[in-house]
Amino acid sequence: MGTRRRASKAAVLTALMCAGARAEGSAQVEPIVRLGLEGGYDSNVLYDGRGGDNLGRVSPDLGLQLRNHTWNLGLVAGGDLLMYQRRRSAPVWNQRGRLVLHARLDPRLTLESDLGATYSRDPRGLARLGIFGREGAALIAVGSARAAWRIDHDWQIAGTFAEHMVRFDAGTGAASHTPGLEATRRLDERLELGGAYRFDIFQGLGAGSRDAFAHELQAVARYRFTRRLSLEAEGGAALWNSRSGGGTSVVPEAAVQLLASGRAGDARLTLKHGVGLGNLATPGLFDAAEAAFTARLGRSFELHADGGLWRSGAIPWGADGTLGYGVEGELAWLVGSGLRVGLAASRFARADTADTTFNRDAVGLRLGWELQRH
Repeated sequence: MGTRRRASKAAVLTALMCAGARAEGSAQVEPIVRLGLEGGYDSNVLYDGRGGDNLGRVSPDLGLQLRNHTWNLGLVAGGDLLMYQRRRSAPVWNQRGRLVLHARLDPRLTLESDLGATYSRDPRGLARLGIFGREGAALIAVGSARAAWRIDHDWQIAGTFAEHMVRFDAGTGAASHTPGLEATRRLDERLELGGAYRFDIFQGLGAGSRDAFAHELQAVARYRFTRRLSLEAEGGAALWNSRSGGGTSVVPEAAVQLLASGRAGDARLTLKHGVGLGNLATPGLFDAAEAAFTARLGRSFELHADGGLWRSGAIPWGADGTLGYGVEGELAWLVGSGLRVGLAASRFARADTADTTFNRDAVGLRLGWELQRH
């Protein structure tokens, strides 16, 4: 019943948006249809160190891409149906959804929003999102929004908002709500400098949760080496205050992101040190080092790999920290007409302990199909 109501509401909303778009001008509506199949082996199915099992996965995705000359909206919902031969008596269903919006509301005003949510019943799904050592299902939501106004050729101001929530089925977890304000000045065609202020509200969920807030003051720099290679860096400090003990602390912060794109592929490198929700979904000091790349090997093959190293601990220096990492890779043969066949492997593990309970390796053969869009 609830699914039908949500589907009907989505259909009405889509129809209204399409009608409004036609009134303003031509709009394109394209379906998003994807299906993935995988068969392989998982070395630690229950994340308890008791052994592995053969794995089967079915991953459908359905959505819409709507666009005209001023805005672009993408809506996708899907999931992963995981089936094991011996270790689990029933299939596991992980759900996910994502909304991405890019809009130019005025020649000077732009709006960008990206919201994604995952409901995972499988610990491997949690580890893929940087959460280690937790059992049971969890809802993870991560979103961001940015409205930017260009005052003149040089100056731009922007309002930002970031949301991060992890809620376990037991009712525990945490959420962070972060509004912010940014001002930057373009010094030349490549370099942009400015500053940003953000206010973090960390909300604990469940009994024994910890609440806190932080004021972040950051210097911002963006540099475009070429049209396809850019660098964004931030540095500053956060004034942290915990409502459940710990007092006030000053936490140094820094973040760097390097983006590259081209005909041969795409790459991203991200380094971050600052306040946030950590590996156990608790507010504190959070460090992250992440990298991803996709390389197109001619017209018929594609290589993708991504991974990260995540550490979280107590404010201000990361005491009693938890360190985990994850890596994934796939070599795919692009058969044609949206069909691909690939060999994939992944590993998720804790790097701060000799206990292999949290080590999980998987390898599989994948078959994927996507409806071709214009």
